[in-house]
Amino acid sequence: MNSKQIAEIAGVSRSTVSKVLHNYPDIPEETKLKVLKVVSDYGYKADGAQHKRGAFKTIGMYYFSKFEENIFERFNVNYNIALLVSVTTEARQRGYGVLFDLIDLTQGRAALLERINEDFEQRRISTAVFIGLDDDCSFISLLARPGRHIIVLDKEFDISSGMRCLFSNDASSAMRACRHLFGYGFTKIMHLAGDQRKLSGRKRKEGYLYELRRLNQEHAQDCPPLVLEGRFTIEHGYNCGLRFLEERLYERYNGVLAGSDTIAMGFIKCLQEHEPALLDQIGIVGFDNEPEGVFVSPSLTTMSPDYRYFARLIFDLEQNYEEFQTGVSVNIEQQLIVRDSSVPKEQRRSDLPLQEYIGVRT
Repeated sequence: MNSKQIAEIAGVSRSTVSKVLHNYPDIPEETKLKVLKVVSDYGYKADGAQHKRGAFKTIGMYYFSKFEENIFERFNVNYNIALLVSVTTEARQRGYGVLFDLIDLTQGRAALLERINEDFEQRRISTAVFIGLDDDCSFISLLARPGRHIIVLDKEFDISSGMRCLFSNDASSAMRACRHLFGYGFTKIMHLAGDQRKLSGRKRKEGYLYELRRLNQEHAQDCPPLVLEGRFTIEHGYNCGLRFLEERLYERYNGVLAGSDTIAMGFIKCLQEHEPALLDQIGIVGFDNEPEGVFVSPSLTTMSPDYRYFARLIFDLEQNYEEFQTGVSVNIEQQLIVRDSSVPKEQRRSDLPLQEYIGVRT
């Protein structure tokens, strides 16, 4: 039996069945009792038991992206594609399928919840993985049910409901990036921050502020923190570059921690157009290991998520549900990939073969 058949027998819509099963308050009591009687008579179970049976094995990948005023947050394109490829590759090795979908808030929260609940109930997915959520997506916690696999990347939820939360250790990575810049003589560091409605944006800013204070104290220097906030976009980085020039910030700062590679590339583009010589005097580190970072000049140093580890962990949690059914929170470290943008001009190696730029040089 599935929810469509239950709906036909009860004489209601499939969405009404879904709402009854998930205790929506707007369903009349008479309708609710009628649906529950059919559910009881036919022994219908919405989800949970299928994990033990192994009757279906499909990972649902739900990506959150904003489309507004013709601005697409390009910062997450490589991240999302790299993660999707890693999960799909791991799925093939473990005998799973992958369903890809987008979360679009213009549809309304109720419609989104209903659609994802139906993906579980209709056995389209055995696990839901949510990526790129911001503060507007806290309603995802309403999907939690006993026996239901839900994994969320880089957003905090109450794990006591059984949700599994996986995090890139963004604060620690920002601290490491600042230490790297400082070690190469770029001691006056500013931060081009990304979206503060996303946990990654807040944690990277938090790590920058903490490490800059520590470096100031340890080395007896007076470098006031400077954070320029915006979106994870090339446009934000370019605008930061204009401000860097107009306010002559280069007289006070020689290190730049960018909240993403796209921000960093926009910043580099601005300086290339207006004051290219400044690029020889400052150090820059980004995040996310966007492939275009290899081809900008200077090539971009970056903090890179371990996509393959994320993928393996997603399937380990899926296949060992009983062990982690009470919820779990895991921080995953990122790799520092060193290229020319974060080392002094005289140490840059623009003549290196491409494959050496792609790998870690530390």
